[in-house]
Amino acid sequence: MVSRKKAKGKARKAAKEATKQVVKSSVAEDDSNHQQQESLEEQMQRLKLISNKNLFTIKQNEYGNQSAYAAEFIPKHTLIFAEVPAIRGGEIEIATLYNENGTHQCQADDDAFLKNNIGLDESTRKAIWELHDQFIDTYTPTNHPLYSPDEKRVLGIIKSNAYHSNEEGSRGLYPTISRFNHSCKPNVGYGFNGWEMRLYTTSDVQEGEELCTCYSDMVYFHNRIERGEFLKRKFNFDCICSGCNSSDNDDESEEQRLKQSDTRRERLRLLAETLAQRDRTNLKKSDLEMIMESINIMKLESLEHNISTTYRLAREWAMKLGEDEASLEEKCLGAELYAKLLELSKGEKHPETIQAMMEMRRKST
Repeated sequence: MVSRKKAKGKARKAAKEATKQVVKSSVAEDDSNHQQQESLEEQMQRLKLISNKNLFTIKQNEYGNQSAYAAEFIPKHTLIFAEVPAIRGGEIEIATLYNENGTHQCQADDDAFLKNNIGLDESTRKAIWELHDQFIDTYTPTNHPLYSPDEKRVLGIIKSNAYHSNEEGSRGLYPTISRFNHSCKPNVGYGFNGWEMRLYTTSDVQEGEELCTCYSDMVYFHNRIERGEFLKRKFNFDCICSGCNSSDNDDESEEQRLKQSDTRRERLRLLAETLAQRDRTNLKKSDLEMIMESINIMKLESLEHNISTTYRLAREWAMKLGEDEASLEEKCLGAELYAKLLELSKGEKHPETIQAMMEMRRKST
Protein backbone atom coordinates (compact mmCIF):
# COMPACT_ATOMS: atom_id res chain seq x y z
CA MET A 1 0.00 0.00 0.00
CA VAL A 2 1.29 3.44 -0.94
CA SER A 3 1.33 5.96 1.91
CA ARG A 4 -0.62 9.22 1.56
CA LYS A 5 2.62 11.17 1.72
CA LYS A 6 4.12 9.19 -1.15
CA ALA A 7 0.88 9.42 -3.13
CA LYS A 8 0.83 13.18 -2.74
CA GLY A 9 4.48 13.34 -3.78
CA LYS A 10 3.79 11.30 -6.90
CA ALA A 11 0.77 13.44 -7.74
CA ARG A 12 2.81 16.62 -7.32
CA LYS A 13 5.60 15.22 -9.49
CA ALA A 14 3.11 14.17 -12.17
CA ALA A 15 1.55 17.63 -12.13
CA LYS A 16 4.95 19.26 -12.57
CA GLU A 17 5.81 16.95 -15.47
CA ALA A 18 2.48 17.76 -17.11
CA THR A 19 3.14 21.45 -16.62
CA LYS A 20 6.58 21.10 -18.24
CA GLN A 21 4.98 19.58 -21.32
CA VAL A 22 2.54 22.48 -21.50
CA VAL A 23 5.46 24.91 -21.22
CA LYS A 24 7.35 23.26 -24.07
CA SER A 25 4.38 23.10 -26.41
CA SER A 26 3.09 26.59 -25.59
CA VAL A 27 6.43 28.37 -25.89
CA ALA A 28 7.34 26.36 -29.00
CA GLU A 29 4.08 27.38 -30.63
CA ASP A 30 4.69 31.00 -29.67
CA ASP A 31 8.19 30.86 -31.16
CA SER A 32 7.05 29.23 -34.42
CA ASN A 33 4.42 31.93 -34.90
CA HIS A 34 7.10 34.60 -34.73
CA GLN A 35 9.71 32.93 -36.88
CA GLN A 36 7.64 34.00 -39.85
CA GLN A 37 7.91 37.64 -38.77
CA GLU A 38 10.92 39.84 -38.12
CA SER A 39 13.02 38.77 -35.15
CA LEU A 40 12.63 40.40 -31.76
CA GLU A 41 16.01 42.09 -32.16
CA GLU A 42 15.00 43.47 -35.57
CA GLN A 43 11.75 44.79 -34.12
CA MET A 44 13.54 46.48 -31.23
CA GLN A 45 16.04 48.15 -33.55
CA ARG A 46 13.25 49.41 -35.80
CA LEU A 47 11.19 50.68 -32.89
CA LYS A 48 14.14 52.65 -31.55
CA LEU A 49 13.95 54.70 -34.74
CA ILE A 50 10.25 55.58 -34.41
CA SER A 51 9.89 55.80 -30.62
CA ASN A 52 10.53 59.19 -29.08
CA LYS A 53 11.24 58.94 -25.36
CA ASN A 54 12.13 62.64 -25.42
CA LEU A 55 8.41 63.41 -25.62
CA PHE A 56 7.76 62.03 -22.14
CA THR A 57 9.46 61.37 -18.87
CA ILE A 58 8.81 58.77 -16.18
CA LYS A 59 8.61 60.18 -12.67
CA GLN A 60 6.82 59.71 -9.36
CA ASN A 61 3.27 61.04 -9.20
CA GLU A 62 1.48 62.54 -6.19
CA TYR A 63 0.44 59.06 -5.01
CA GLY A 64 3.99 57.72 -4.92
CA ASN A 65 3.75 55.65 -8.11
CA GLN A 66 5.79 55.97 -11.29
CA SER A 67 3.93 57.52 -14.21
CA ALA A 68 4.50 59.12 -17.62
CA TYR A 69 4.36 62.88 -18.13
CA ALA A 70 4.66 65.00 -21.26
CA ALA A 71 8.12 66.58 -21.49
CA GLU A 72 6.79 69.21 -23.90
CA PHE A 73 3.60 70.16 -25.71
CA ILE A 74 2.46 67.17 -27.81
CA PRO A 75 -0.11 67.78 -30.57
CA LYS A 76 -3.08 65.50 -31.06
CA HIS A 77 -2.40 62.40 -33.21
CA THR A 78 1.33 62.23 -32.48
CA LEU A 79 3.05 58.84 -32.21
CA ILE A 80 4.88 58.96 -28.89
CA PHE A 81 6.16 55.43 -28.33
CA ALA A 82 6.21 51.88 -29.65
CA GLU A 83 7.41 48.78 -27.85
CA VAL A 84 7.51 44.99 -28.12
CA PRO A 85 6.76 42.95 -24.97
CA ALA A 86 9.41 41.55 -22.67
CA ILE A 87 7.25 38.46 -22.15
CA ARG A 88 4.23 37.46 -24.19
CA GLY A 89 1.69 34.84 -25.16
CA GLY A 90 2.56 31.36 -23.92
CA GLU A 91 5.33 32.71 -21.70
CA ILE A 92 2.78 34.72 -19.72
CA GLU A 93 0.33 31.85 -19.54
CA ILE A 94 2.99 29.49 -18.18
CA ALA A 95 4.26 32.04 -15.66
CA THR A 96 0.67 32.46 -14.51
CA LEU A 97 0.16 28.69 -14.30
CA TYR A 98 3.33 28.17 -12.25
CA ASN A 99 2.13 30.80 -9.76
CA GLU A 100 -1.39 29.45 -9.52
CA ASN A 101 -0.47 25.76 -9.11
CA GLY A 102 2.23 26.44 -6.52
CA THR A 103 5.24 25.47 -8.66
CA HIS A 104 6.58 28.96 -8.00
CA GLN A 105 6.32 29.97 -4.34
CA CYS A 106 8.28 33.19 -4.17
CA GLN A 107 9.81 36.00 -6.21
CA ALA A 108 13.09 34.08 -6.48
CA ASP A 109 11.27 31.25 -8.29
CA ASP A 110 9.63 33.75 -10.64
CA ASP A 111 12.93 35.47 -11.38
CA ALA A 112 14.67 32.17 -12.11
CA PHE A 113 11.90 31.36 -14.60
CA LEU A 114 12.28 34.73 -16.33
CA LYS A 115 16.04 34.21 -16.53
CA ASN A 116 16.36 30.52 -17.35
CA ASN A 117 13.16 29.64 -19.18
CA ILE A 118 12.45 32.87 -21.06
CA GLY A 119 16.05 34.09 -21.32
CA LEU A 120 15.60 37.65 -20.05
CA ASP A 121 18.74 39.56 -19.18
CA GLU A 122 19.28 41.26 -15.85
CA SER A 123 18.25 44.76 -16.99
CA THR A 124 14.96 43.53 -18.47
CA ARG A 125 14.15 41.53 -15.34
CA LYS A 126 14.98 44.57 -13.21
CA ALA A 127 12.57 46.67 -15.31
CA ILE A 128 9.83 44.08 -14.77
CA TRP A 129 10.36 43.90 -10.99
CA GLU A 130 10.18 47.69 -10.77
CA LEU A 131 6.64 47.63 -12.17
CA HIS A 132 3.70 48.01 -9.82
CA ASP A 133 2.08 44.91 -8.33
CA GLN A 134 -1.47 45.86 -7.40
CA PHE A 135 -2.11 42.43 -5.87
CA ILE A 136 0.81 42.32 -3.44
CA ASP A 137 -1.54 42.17 -0.45
CA THR A 138 -3.51 39.18 -1.75
CA TYR A 139 -0.89 36.41 -1.79
CA THR A 140 -1.03 33.38 0.47
CA PRO A 141 2.20 33.04 2.53
CA THR A 142 4.44 30.06 1.69
CA ASN A 143 7.09 28.12 3.60
CA HIS A 144 9.75 28.74 0.97
CA PRO A 145 13.01 29.86 2.66
CA LEU A 146 13.35 32.80 0.25
CA TYR A 147 9.74 33.98 0.63
CA SER A 148 9.15 37.52 1.90
CA PRO A 149 5.67 38.75 2.88
CA ASP A 150 6.01 42.09 1.07
CA GLU A 151 7.57 40.83 -2.17
CA LYS A 152 6.13 41.30 -5.63
CA ARG A 153 5.14 38.31 -7.75
CA VAL A 154 5.22 38.02 -11.53
CA LEU A 155 1.53 36.99 -11.52
CA GLY A 156 0.52 40.26 -9.86
CA ILE A 157 2.72 42.32 -12.17
CA ILE A 158 1.13 40.63 -15.19
CA LYS A 159 -2.40 41.13 -13.88
CA SER A 160 -1.62 44.76 -13.08
CA ASN A 161 0.18 45.72 -16.28
CA ALA A 162 -0.22 43.33 -19.24
CA TYR A 163 -2.12 44.39 -22.37
CA HIS A 164 -4.08 42.08 -24.65
CA SER A 165 -3.03 42.25 -28.31
CA ASN A 166 -6.15 41.87 -30.41
CA GLU A 167 -3.92 40.81 -33.32
CA GLU A 168 -2.13 38.05 -31.42
CA GLY A 169 -5.06 37.01 -29.24
CA SER A 170 -2.97 36.99 -26.07
CA ARG A 171 -1.29 39.21 -23.51
CA GLY A 172 2.07 40.97 -23.54
CA LEU A 173 4.00 42.74 -20.78
CA TYR A 174 5.50 46.05 -21.95
CA PRO A 175 7.94 47.48 -19.35
CA THR A 176 7.91 51.11 -20.52
CA ILE A 177 4.26 51.31 -21.61
CA SER A 178 3.28 49.83 -18.24
CA ARG A 179 4.36 53.15 -16.71
CA PHE A 180 1.40 54.88 -18.37
CA ASN A 181 -1.40 54.90 -15.80
CA HIS A 182 -5.11 54.39 -16.41
CA SER A 183 -7.75 57.02 -17.00
CA CYS A 184 -11.39 56.60 -17.98
CA LYS A 185 -10.82 59.77 -20.05
CA PRO A 186 -7.39 58.97 -21.55
CA ASN A 187 -5.28 61.32 -23.63
CA VAL A 188 -3.26 58.44 -25.12
CA GLY A 189 -4.59 55.79 -27.47
CA TYR A 190 -2.95 52.57 -28.54
CA GLY A 191 -3.04 49.90 -31.21
CA PHE A 192 -1.17 46.76 -32.19
CA ASN A 193 0.82 45.55 -35.15
CA GLY A 194 1.22 41.94 -34.11
CA TRP A 195 2.96 42.17 -30.74
CA GLU A 196 4.17 45.71 -31.37
CA MET A 197 2.20 48.14 -29.22
CA ARG A 198 1.98 51.76 -30.37
CA LEU A 199 1.00 54.79 -28.27
CA TYR A 200 -0.29 58.05 -29.74
CA THR A 201 -2.00 61.13 -28.38
CA THR A 202 -5.77 61.45 -28.83
CA SER A 203 -5.81 65.11 -27.80
CA ASP A 204 -3.39 67.99 -27.44
CA VAL A 205 -1.27 67.37 -24.33
CA GLN A 206 0.35 70.20 -22.41
CA GLU A 207 3.88 70.06 -21.00
CA GLY A 208 3.83 68.43 -17.57
CA GLU A 209 0.43 66.79 -18.12
CA GLU A 210 0.15 63.12 -17.14
CA LEU A 211 -0.11 60.71 -20.09
CA CYS A 212 -2.75 58.04 -19.52
CA THR A 213 -4.16 55.13 -21.46
CA CYS A 214 -7.41 53.23 -20.89
CA TYR A 215 -6.86 49.74 -19.46
CA SER A 216 -10.11 48.27 -20.77
CA ASP A 217 -12.71 49.07 -23.43
CA MET A 218 -15.33 48.05 -20.88
CA VAL A 219 -15.17 51.53 -19.33
CA TYR A 220 -16.46 53.00 -22.61
CA PHE A 221 -19.98 51.77 -21.98
CA HIS A 222 -20.60 52.20 -18.26
CA ASN A 223 -21.13 54.98 -15.77
CA ARG A 224 -18.51 55.80 -13.16
CA ILE A 225 -20.01 53.55 -10.46
CA GLU A 226 -20.19 50.49 -12.73
CA ARG A 227 -16.73 50.95 -14.22
CA GLY A 228 -15.29 51.68 -10.77
CA GLU A 229 -16.58 48.31 -9.58
CA PHE A 230 -15.12 46.64 -12.68
CA LEU A 231 -11.68 48.23 -12.27
CA LYS A 232 -11.58 47.25 -8.60
CA ARG A 233 -12.51 43.67 -9.45
CA LYS A 234 -10.20 43.37 -12.47
CA PHE A 235 -7.17 45.43 -11.43
CA ASN A 236 -7.64 45.86 -7.67
CA PHE A 237 -7.53 49.66 -7.58
CA ASP A 238 -9.97 52.49 -6.95
CA CYS A 239 -10.14 54.79 -9.96
CA ILE A 240 -9.46 58.44 -9.12
CA CYS A 241 -9.21 59.79 -12.68
CA SER A 242 -10.90 63.01 -13.83
CA GLY A 243 -13.56 60.95 -15.60
CA CYS A 244 -14.71 59.46 -12.30
CA ASN A 245 -14.00 62.14 -9.73
CA SER A 246 -14.62 65.83 -9.25
CA SER A 247 -11.64 68.12 -8.74
CA ASP A 248 -13.82 70.14 -6.37
CA ASN A 249 -16.54 68.37 -4.40
CA ASP A 250 -18.28 71.69 -3.70
CA ASP A 251 -18.44 72.70 -7.36
CA GLU A 252 -21.90 71.93 -8.75
CA SER A 253 -20.65 72.29 -12.33
CA GLU A 254 -18.14 69.48 -11.73
CA GLU A 255 -20.84 67.15 -10.51
CA GLN A 256 -22.98 68.11 -13.50
CA ARG A 257 -20.04 67.30 -15.80
CA LEU A 258 -19.75 63.83 -14.32
CA LYS A 259 -23.49 63.20 -14.62
CA GLN A 260 -23.44 64.25 -18.27
CA SER A 261 -20.53 61.88 -18.85
CA ASP A 262 -22.46 59.01 -17.26
CA THR A 263 -25.45 59.75 -19.52
CA ARG A 264 -23.29 59.80 -22.64
CA ARG A 265 -21.60 56.49 -21.81
CA GLU A 266 -24.89 54.79 -21.10
CA ARG A 267 -26.12 56.09 -24.45
CA LEU A 268 -22.96 54.75 -26.10
CA ARG A 269 -23.68 51.31 -24.66
CA LEU A 270 -27.26 51.38 -25.98
CA LEU A 271 -26.02 52.41 -29.45
CA ALA A 272 -23.42 49.62 -29.47
CA GLU A 273 -26.00 47.01 -28.44
CA THR A 274 -28.49 48.25 -31.04
CA LEU A 275 -25.94 48.35 -33.87
CA ALA A 276 -24.73 44.84 -33.02
CA GLN A 277 -28.21 43.54 -33.84
CA ARG A 278 -28.52 45.34 -37.18
CA ASP A 279 -28.79 43.39 -40.44
CA ARG A 280 -25.74 44.57 -42.37
CA THR A 281 -27.20 43.29 -45.63
CA ASN A 282 -30.12 45.70 -45.27
CA LEU A 283 -28.61 48.95 -44.02
CA LYS A 284 -30.65 52.06 -43.33
CA LYS A 285 -29.73 55.71 -43.01
CA SER A 286 -30.64 55.52 -39.32
CA ASP A 287 -27.89 52.90 -38.83
CA LEU A 288 -25.25 55.32 -40.14
CA GLU A 289 -26.68 58.09 -37.96
CA MET A 290 -26.23 55.88 -34.90
CA ILE A 291 -22.59 55.19 -35.80
CA MET A 292 -21.96 58.90 -36.26
CA GLU A 293 -23.56 59.59 -32.88
CA SER A 294 -21.27 56.94 -31.35
CA ILE A 295 -18.20 58.60 -32.87
CA ASN A 296 -19.24 62.01 -31.55
CA ILE A 297 -19.75 60.60 -28.04
CA MET A 298 -16.35 58.87 -28.16
CA LYS A 299 -14.74 62.20 -29.05
CA LEU A 300 -16.56 64.06 -26.27
CA GLU A 301 -15.51 61.40 -23.76
CA SER A 302 -11.88 61.19 -24.98
CA LEU A 303 -12.37 57.56 -26.01
CA GLU A 304 -10.53 57.61 -29.32
CA HIS A 305 -8.01 54.81 -28.90
CA ASN A 306 -10.21 52.33 -30.76
CA ILE A 307 -11.99 54.83 -32.94
CA SER A 308 -10.37 53.69 -36.21
CA THR A 309 -12.46 50.50 -36.02
CA THR A 310 -15.63 52.56 -35.73
CA TYR A 311 -14.45 54.87 -38.53
CA ARG A 312 -13.94 51.89 -40.82
CA LEU A 313 -17.43 50.56 -40.16
CA ALA A 314 -18.95 54.02 -40.66
CA ARG A 315 -17.11 54.50 -43.96
CA GLU A 316 -18.19 51.09 -45.23
CA TRP A 317 -21.82 51.67 -44.32
CA ALA A 318 -21.84 55.21 -45.74
CA MET A 319 -20.47 54.00 -49.08
CA LYS A 320 -23.01 51.15 -49.19
CA LEU A 321 -25.71 53.76 -48.71
CA GLY A 322 -24.37 55.64 -51.74
CA GLU A 323 -22.48 58.52 -50.11
CA ASP A 324 -19.45 59.90 -51.97
CA GLU A 325 -16.08 60.99 -50.59
CA ALA A 326 -17.15 64.64 -50.32
CA SER A 327 -20.04 63.59 -48.09
CA LEU A 328 -17.69 61.45 -46.00
CA GLU A 329 -15.34 64.41 -45.56
CA GLU A 330 -18.24 66.50 -44.23
CA LYS A 331 -18.93 63.76 -41.69
CA CYS A 332 -15.21 63.71 -40.70
CA LEU A 333 -14.92 60.24 -42.22
CA GLY A 334 -12.48 61.17 -44.97
CA ALA A 335 -9.96 58.68 -46.33
CA GLU A 336 -7.00 60.81 -45.16
CA LEU A 337 -8.07 60.85 -41.50
CA TYR A 338 -8.86 57.14 -41.55
CA ALA A 339 -5.43 56.34 -43.03
CA LYS A 340 -3.77 58.58 -40.42
CA LEU A 341 -5.49 56.77 -37.55
CA LEU A 342 -4.44 53.39 -38.93
CA GLU A 343 -0.85 54.55 -39.40
CA LEU A 344 -0.73 55.75 -35.79
CA SER A 345 -2.30 52.64 -34.28
CA LYS A 346 -0.93 49.90 -36.55
CA GLY A 347 2.07 51.37 -38.39
CA GLU A 348 2.67 52.33 -42.01
CA LYS A 349 3.57 48.78 -43.09
CA HIS A 350 0.45 47.13 -41.69
CA PRO A 351 -1.79 45.67 -44.45
CA GLU A 352 -4.80 47.70 -43.30
CA THR A 353 -2.77 50.93 -43.41
CA ILE A 354 -1.38 50.15 -46.86
CA GLN A 355 -4.88 49.46 -48.15
CA ALA A 356 -6.20 52.71 -46.65
CA MET A 357 -3.28 54.68 -48.15
CA MET A 358 -3.97 53.20 -51.58
CA GLU A 359 -7.64 54.12 -51.25
CA MET A 360 -6.73 57.67 -50.21
CA ARG A 361 -4.48 58.11 -53.25
CA ARG A 362 -7.13 56.66 -55.52
CA LYS A 363 -9.74 59.07 -54.13
CA SER A 364 -7.42 62.05 -54.67
CA THR A 365 -6.79 61.29 -58.34
